[in-house]
Amino acid sequence: MEEWDFVDDRDLQGWKGGVVCITCQHFAYGVDRHCHTLLACNLRRRQLAQDDHLKKRCKLWAPTS
Repeated sequence: MEEWDFVDDRDLQGWKGGVVCITCQHFAYGVDRHCHTLLACNLRRRQLAQDDHLKKRCKLWAPTS
């Protein structure tokens, strides 16, 4: 995940409510070798910028099972 590029801002849209990246079944997180938190989309195989997981979503959003 650390070597992945970031999701393009044009692929994300601002959103208010519960339908954001952190509630998507494709959301993932981990840590790098410096113990920094990494946020990502497993479907896109791209990282998310800090805070985007709380206030943005994309058209590929899907509920958790």
